[in-house]
Amino acid sequence: MIFQNKDEVHGVVRKIDGGMLELSGTLRKFGVPKGMGTSLNKLKNAVGDLVAHLEMVQRRGE
Repeated sequence: MIFQNKDEVHGVVRKIDGGMLELSGTLRKFGVPKGMGTSLNKLKNAVGDLVAHLEMVQRRGE
């Protein structure tokens, strides 16, 4: 993924983070389907790693 400037990185991070927040809110409202807890935790960790990586890329570009 090549970003032209830090605003693009920030936008991508906000979209990803917003999507995870929406998913978390929906799951809190309706509950986690049986057997999905582990998969959802892995997804949450993967998204956190991606956000951290994108923020690192943004800092390097400054």
